[in-house]
Amino acid sequence: MSVTLLTALLLQAIAIGLLRRRLGRLWLRRPVTLLVVTSTVYQGISPVLLTLPSVRVWDNFRIGVRQSFVDDATLILSAGMLAFTIAYLLTRPERVSCSAGETDIRVAVKALDWRFLALACAPLAVLTYQGKGYNNGTLTIGAGAPLASSLASTFFVILVALAALGFVLKHGPQWFLPTLLAQSLLLAAAGERTPVVVDGITLIVLLCHAGYRPSGRQMQAATGLTLIAVLAITGVRAERGRSLFYNNSGLSARVTALGGGLTALGSSSGADGPGLIAQAAVRLDGVDFAGAILQSVNFGRPRLSAGEVPESLLLAVPSAIWLSKLDHQLNPVAMEISDLGLQNINFLPGLAGMYVGFLSPLWLILFLALLGAVCGRAERVLFRRWTPARMVLLAGAVTAALHYEQGLPGMLTVLRSAVVIMLAVKVTGALQSRKDEPCRPRTMASPELSLARLPGDPRQGGPELSRCSG
Repeated sequence: MSVTLLTALLLQAIAIGLLRRRLGRLWLRRPVTLLVVTSTVYQGISPVLLTLPSVRVWDNFRIGVRQSFVDDATLILSAGMLAFTIAYLLTRPERVSCSAGETDIRVAVKALDWRFLALACAPLAVLTYQGKGYNNGTLTIGAGAPLASSLASTFFVILVALAALGFVLKHGPQWFLPTLLAQSLLLAAAGERTPVVVDGITLIVLLCHAGYRPSGRQMQAATGLTLIAVLAITGVRAERGRSLFYNNSGLSARVTALGGGLTALGSSSGADGPGLIAQAAVRLDGVDFAGAILQSVNFGRPRLSAGEVPESLLLAVPSAIWLSKLDHQLNPVAMEISDLGLQNINFLPGLAGMYVGFLSPLWLILFLALLGAVCGRAERVLFRRWTPARMVLLAGAVTAALHYEQGLPGMLTVLRSAVVIMLAVKVTGALQSRKDEPCRPRTMASPELSLARLPGDPRQGGPELSRCSG
C-alpha cells in the first residue's frame, strides 16, 4: 500500500470524523452524511481490497492503468470529498432538525396511503417481471424507450419504499421486518442488488425521522435479510446469468430461482471464478475511471472543455419535455471515454470522479466544495418541517445519495422521480383538505344589523333620549 493511498484514506477518515463530531449520534439520518459514507466505500474500502493480488487480478476496469495513477486519483477524490464535507458543515446543518408528532403521523398515514401506493406499484411490477419494465436489459430511459419502461425505471424503486413506509406508519413498528422482507423480495425479483440495499436503508431512515426507530434486534435481522437477498441475486447470476431477469419469466419463476441462488453461489464461487470479496471489490471500484483519465492526460491528451460540466446536468431534464434531448451529446462519461481514449467499459465514475476529465484537480476540489455548500443549504430547507411531501423528498435525497456511483447527473435523475411524487402528494393533500372542510351556510347580513346602534335607539327597545328644548 503506497503512501499516496494511505494519505487518501486519512482524508476520508477525517471527513467521517468531522461529520460524526458535529452532527452527533443521529448523524446517519441525513442524506449528505450517507453520501459521504457511500463515497468512502467506493474510494476507500474497494481500493484497499484491490491492493491484494488475489483480488486485483479480477479487476478488468484497471487493465492498462498504472497503479500510481489510480492512487493519485484516490487522493484527489478524497481531498475533494473532504472539501465537500467541510463546506457542508459550514452551513451549520445541525441547527435544523424536525420531529414528527402524533398529528403529523396521522396526516402522513392519510397522505401516503400504502394502498394507493401499492396500487401504483402493481403495474410497474408486472411489467418488470415480464421483462418490459425496470431492468429489462435495454435502454429503459429516454425518448427512444417505451413509456412503460421509462415509468418503471423512474418510479418503481422509490414507490416500493414509500408504500412500505406508509404500511408501517399505518400498522405500527412491529410490522417493520415483515414489510422489509416483502420489499426486498419484490426488488430482488427484478434482478438488481443495489435497489435492495438502497430501499432498505431508505425505509430505515424515513422510519427514524417518523419516530419509529427500529430496535437493535430488528436492525440485525434487517441486515441479515438484505444480505441474503443480495447473495441470492449473486447466485442466480453466477448460475444462469441475467437472462432470467430480462425475459418474461414471471414472479414465481424468479422467486424460485432466488431460492436456489444461495445453493448455486457456493458451487460457482470456487477456483474457476472470483470469490465474493473479489466480486464486491471490483463492483465497488470507484477510482479506476479517474485513474485512467489521469494517465491519459499525463500521456498528452488534453482535458475536455469545462463548459460541458453544466450542460451535462441537462441529462436530468425529462425527454418528454425536451424532445430533441437525444440529439445532444450530454453524457460526460461517454465524452471522456471517446476523447481521452479509455476502454469502452461500464465504469463507475462516482460523484467526485465524473468530471476529472473536464476540471483540473484544484478546480475539481473547488467544484465539490461548492456542491457541498449547496447540499447543506438544501438539507436545511428540507428539515425545517415534518410533512408528508418533505418525507417524499427525503426518500428521494437518500436514494440519490446512495446512487453515488452514477455521478451528479444520475443522482439528479433519481431525485427527479421524488419531486414528481411530492407534487402529486401536495396536490392530493390540497384536494383532500378542501373535501374535508366543513360546509358552512352562507348568511346574508341584514342592513339593519349592519348599522351601528346607539344607546337609546328606539329600535333596540331601550329608553328614548329626549331632545333639549329652549
